[in-house]
Amino acid sequence: MTTRQAQRFKIQVPVDFSGGRNGTGTLHDLSISGCRIVSRTPLDVGQSLRLTLYQGDGQQPIVVDPAEVRWRNAWHIGVAFQSDAAEEEIRALLSRRATLPS
Repeated sequence: MTTRQAQRFKIQVPVDFSGGRNGTGTLHDLSISGCRIVSRTPLDVGQSLRLTLYQGDGQQPIVVDPAEVRWRNAWHIGVAFQSDAAEEEIRALLSRRATLPS
């Protein structure tokens, strides 16, 4: 069994992604190393993506590039971030908006 690198937090923010396919969805369960996205756009495991997370509240979007699809189950997509360039912005978003998973 694989363990996560970082604790995930409950959060829901709109997300756009591009790569082999472009699409939109809702980002859930965010951590500094990955997230779960709900989207009807079909993506393949191993696919590389560029994510744009929309924070709302007048905040600039957070761009995570690259990210990789690790798993897919129906409309749920597990994504691992391949760079820590957006780590500070993600930490700030989590401190403002996230709750611990129940």
